[in-house]
Amino acid sequence: MSKPWPQQLQFLQSLPLIAVVRAADPAAAIARAQVYVEAGFSCLEVTWTTPKAAAVLQQLRQDYPHCTIGAASLKTPPMVEEAIAAGAQFLVTPHTATEVVPLAQEANRPLILGALTPTEIFHAWQAGAVAVKVFPIMAVGGASYLRALRPLFAEIPLIPCGGIGWEDVVPLRKAGAIAIGMGSQLGTDVAMLKQQVAQARQADQEQG
Repeated sequence: MSKPWPQQLQFLQSLPLIAVVRAADPAAAIARAQVYVEAGFSCLEVTWTTPKAAAVLQQLRQDYPHCTIGAASLKTPPMVEEAIAAGAQFLVTPHTATEVVPLAQEANRPLILGALTPTEIFHAWQAGAVAVKVFPIMAVGGASYLRALRPLFAEIPLIPCGGIGWEDVVPLRKAGAIAIGMGSQLGTDVAMLKQQVAQARQADQEQG
C-alpha cells in the first residue's frame, strides 16, 4: 500500500498477514504455530482461549525469535496484564475494550482493539488503539463492508479478521485493509500454505 505505515505496526509491513494460533491444548497450539512459521508467516497471535496461552506464547517467543508473537482474545484487564507479563509483543481484543488502553500504553505494546460498527471503530481509534480489528468481517460482507468503511475512516489502520479465506485476501487488501488476520481457514498443510503465502506476498507487492 502506498500510505506510510504506522511505526508500531512495522512488523507487519513485509507480510501483512497475522496467523491466529488457536487450539484445544498447548501442544496442539505449538504444533500449529510451527506449521505457520514454516509456511512463511512472520507474525502470529496466540488466542487467550487456548489453554495455558501464556506458556504457549512464551514458548513461541523462545522458539521463533525472528517472529513477532502477540496475544489475542484479550477480554479483560487481567488478561492483558497476563499477556504483557508473558512477553506478548502486541495485544488484540475481540471488542472495543477501551479500559485496557492505559495498560498497553504503559507497557509500550501496540494495541489492536476489536470493533465492528462505524461507532465502535471510531471509539477504538479515539481511545488510543494503533489499529482496529474489524471483526467478524466475513459475517457482514467481507471486502464490500470494508470498502464502505474506508472512505469514512481513511486515517485508521483497519485489520479485518473472522472467517477469512485465501480467496478473500486480495479483495480485502484492495478494499483498504492494512493487514489481515487469518485462523481457522489456514489448515495445517505446510506445502499448500507455503504456496498460498508466496502468492499473497507476490499479489501484495504487485498491488504496490
